[in-house]
Amino acid sequence: MALEIRHWRAFATAAETLHFGLAAERLGLTQPALSQLIKTLEDAFNVRLFDRSRRRVSLTEAGRTMLPEAQAVLSQSRRAERLGLVAGRSSSRTLAIGYVGSAALHPLFTRLIGRLTAIRPELILRLDQSAVTKQIAQVRDHNLDIGIIRSPMPALDPAIATLSLEREAMVLAIARNNIHAAGEGPCDLSDFSEEPFLQYRQQEGGGLYLLTQSACERAGFQPQISQTVPQIATMLALVGAGLGVALVPESASRLGMPGVVCRALRDPVVTDFNLIYRRADTAPALREALKAARSIHKASL
Repeated sequence: MALEIRHWRAFATAAETLHFGLAAERLGLTQPALSQLIKTLEDAFNVRLFDRSRRRVSLTEAGRTMLPEAQAVLSQSRRAERLGLVAGRSSSRTLAIGYVGSAALHPLFTRLIGRLTAIRPELILRLDQSAVTKQIAQVRDHNLDIGIIRSPMPALDPAIATLSLEREAMVLAIARNNIHAAGEGPCDLSDFSEEPFLQYRQQEGGGLYLLTQSACERAGFQPQISQTVPQIATMLALVGAGLGVALVPESASRLGMPGVVCRALRDPVVTDFNLIYRRADTAPALREALKAARSIHKASL
């Protein structure tokens, strides 16, 4: 029987865990199926790869010798998959776009997706809402063509370029029955130092969580976090329910959430609306998207 990637993967996973049950679970196999894959490999080379004579599993000398080779086979397979993705992207008319949830509220997002949708059927869009750090990794690994994110951003790989589309002010969302809701004009963030804050999910090195923390610290206080929320719509609903206040992008006020008032800040807090992509990517679909984004940005100035 010809050996396949699945045989090498079964052996490498069992060798790295030294536990057949755990290895089978990681691979989504039954333990007998895993054992059969490894037996096929052993029969092909007429060697024993594991010593299972005692309670614990260990590699034989042959197993220790073959493990680096198995890992090299798997590494080469993954590299071939990545190169295949790159080759496919270069001629594909499919455009994979990631975006953070708050980006979908911004008028530029609506205009960009509308412009790209109008190119159909020549251009097929695949949209995926995901966190900033996940988008950066997926753009780097060719699983996304474009990411739409907000600043502050984590450090980016030099291979990833950024196109800044617009700078947006953050506003303070307050329950309508809050004592500060009736004020006119911009408010001071420091006036809310004793209020509970609704906060975003924390992300490594960036995101609106970090922006909120930094803004409060500049105003002279640490926010008292009452709830951590993944979505702005949920955050505004909780603000309206009186669970706290929240810093949100100005475009979030478009939701018109009942019981919520959004007030500008005297000392502005801003977030950049950014598009990220692979700097060296020359795929026609990506280049069309960048052209559309630049055109929309220029028209909004």
